Amino acid sequence: MPVRPEFNPEYLYFITTTAEKHFHIFRRESIIRILLDSLHFLRTSKRMELFCFVIMPNHIHLIGRFSHEHPMSDMVRDFKQHTARQIIRQLMAEEKNERLGILEKLNKHKGQQYKVWEDGFDARDVFTPEFLWQKMEYIHYNPCHTKWNLATSPETYPWSSARFYMLDKPSVIPVDDVRNLFINCSCGG
Repeated sequence: MPVRPEFNPEYLYFITTTAEKHFHIFRRESIIRILLDSLHFLRTSKRMELFCFVIMPNHIHLIGRFSHEHPMSDMVRDFKQHTARQIIRQLMAEEKNERLGILEKLNKHKGQQYKVWEDGFDARDVFTPEFLWQKMEYIHYNPCHTKWNLATSPETYPWSSARFYMLDKPSVIPVDDVRNLFINCSCGG
């Protein structure tokens, strides 16, 4: 069951959201780009501060902060709705009928043909600097885990913010530097 703490716009949140039935839909670059473009839009339009992220084959993790005007649950819902529509459109344009068929079989909702994301999401308050660093390490090392073997080191995996934090080089999309928060230390509750 997804965890969702009471929302506070002062806090950072560690968020995980997963593809329906853990289907590996986020493997191809054209699909990953949809997720990246959407995260980048939310950040540049000031709907969220994006501090850290990774896109895995069947889920994403991120650490972000949201405002009263754009609460976390609304932003995650909008992100998932928008990306689902874009992913389906991309698969149709590429005539990826086998993948569309799988997404159709995963769907159990009336009035909806395809299902990309699981309902809900998991969110945890980032309540201490130690918890923040622990979650950032988890996010960045996720592609290197033996379960995935997607990269030999975090900074070589292109679909995360690891390069920014480990090499001081740009990640595939810009992120807000969480290290700047320690001047005022506004991690969470």
